[in-house]
Amino acid sequence: MNGAQSLVRALRDVGVDCMFGLPGDTGMALYDALYHEPAITHVMTRDERSASFMADVYARVSRRVGVCEGPSGGGATYIVPGVAEAQGSAIPLLCMTSDTPVSEEHRGILTELDQVGLFRPITKWSERVNRAGGMEDAVHRAVRLATSGRPGAVHLSLPSDVLEEEGGRNDRADRAQTASTVPSSRPRADASEVLRAADLISRAERPVIVAGGGVLTSGAWDRLTAFAEATGVPVATSINGKGSIAETHPCAIGVVGNNGARSYANTWVAEADLILFVGTRTDSTTTVGWTLPPKANPPITIHLDISAREIGNNYSSSAMLLGDAAATLGDLLDAIDHPDRLRQLNEQRLRRLALEKSSYFDRVAGEAASDTQPIKPQRLISTLRELLDDDAIIIADPGTPTPYLSAQYVLNRAGRTTVIPRAYGALGYAIPGVVGAHFAAPGQRVVGMLGDGSYGMSVGELETISRLNLPVVIVQCDNGTYGWIKELQHLYHDQRYFSVDFNRIDYASIARGFGMRGYHVESPADLKSVLHSALADGRPAFVNVVTEAQMTETPPVATWEQTAALSRI
Repeated sequence: MNGAQSLVRALRDVGVDCMFGLPGDTGMALYDALYHEPAITHVMTRDERSASFMADVYARVSRRVGVCEGPSGGGATYIVPGVAEAQGSAIPLLCMTSDTPVSEEHRGILTELDQVGLFRPITKWSERVNRAGGMEDAVHRAVRLATSGRPGAVHLSLPSDVLEEEGGRNDRADRAQTASTVPSSRPRADASEVLRAADLISRAERPVIVAGGGVLTSGAWDRLTAFAEATGVPVATSINGKGSIAETHPCAIGVVGNNGARSYANTWVAEADLILFVGTRTDSTTTVGWTLPPKANPPITIHLDISAREIGNNYSSSAMLLGDAAATLGDLLDAIDHPDRLRQLNEQRLRRLALEKSSYFDRVAGEAASDTQPIKPQRLISTLRELLDDDAIIIADPGTPTPYLSAQYVLNRAGRTTVIPRAYGALGYAIPGVVGAHFAAPGQRVVGMLGDGSYGMSVGELETISRLNLPVVIVQCDNGTYGWIKELQHLYHDQRYFSVDFNRIDYASIARGFGMRGYHVESPADLKSVLHSALADGRPAFVNVVTEAQMTETPPVATWEQTAALSRI
């Protein structure tokens, strides 16, 4: 067999059954091998960046390695954003780019570039496979590295002459399989550190847990919920950690930080005398620029993470729990003497939390009932929550939808049912992302949410969605501007608006031109019926909703809310 056939068989052997990409001159042997391998579904995309976003979302939803591929030259450069996002968010992803021939190296052949050098800063590992006999080992090594320890992205550069070269092998097919799911193992934190953490938590008066995306990657939401129920310790989440606990749970605070926190939520972290960080990078958004808690004089902190690099990176940890979230949370609960006593001490705090949540959502309900035009984003989120089942998966761009989804779309059950890229905030994520979500969970409803700023960056994938006839619904917040940037100009640059506004566009007609059902909504009275029709149709649908912009409806972004409040004084 040739190198491409060995590669594809190795992918099959490690459990890959879906990949995303598009063809180029240097990848013809790979496509021919895929043509003869029915076990792997290849999803043709219209852009390499979209392929990487699809693979990223596929991995988040399925907790299996996502696979994307693209051609050499421009294809390799275009595919970078989703690879970087996966690496930054600890998502297992394998990126493969076909490459120029080894035999023509350094001669200036068309599309030649140093692919390994390009991908090395944004992956756990990047390698050029220089012989057909090395393809199988390279795939197993790549998948093992992508799924082990802190998951992340890996890259294989595949020279065209090596793909065509005879001498490929398939020696591992009947041996123990390389794991393509995460976590690939569940290391436990050191027992003495667990005991130290248990003692600190038992003596704290106002403990709080802040859970990140590592809880979801570990599948640790049941363990986290059990810990919270037994001890009564309130649980906040990052945006990536949304779903670490059901947001209707009495211990659930909601998302905290600068983006998407409910008005009461950050106070709980600010008042804590002990914070247990679980599976979070303690990044600038979750900590409001390391002021929540303050970096200079923080409360007692304990950090549980699979990555030694993250523990104590921003806050000195009084106990360093290096291990898998699910395994270590179980050990930590077992190490706490009389958790019922801790629960009793926290009962009054949980009663206060219930009152604050109730008051907040009473206010949001009033905003969501508004009949003003343009439609308030609160009304859109409320309507989606009313219409969607609890297992519906929402893929959102990091712009306009993010703060409203994070704060106001209440998850009634734990698990990853919202996906929002937070490592690099890449626009253009949601439209291709719904494709990845569909193939990861074909039996679940998938909805994409984006702003019109993101639309132009991935509109071509509407053809992909239509061609595949995917039963997904795209909902766009149309406010005619790069709203996030315009709000910064509004609040901090004396309303000097520059290069942020769009022409009005008939988005619904464009969607119909791609073969989708296209809807346009301006009246709040029409919103529910249109969304219901789009969701019930069963065919690909695009719903354009004219929404109020950030300049007149400040979203739940903590620093913006503070600045807007000061301007009204």
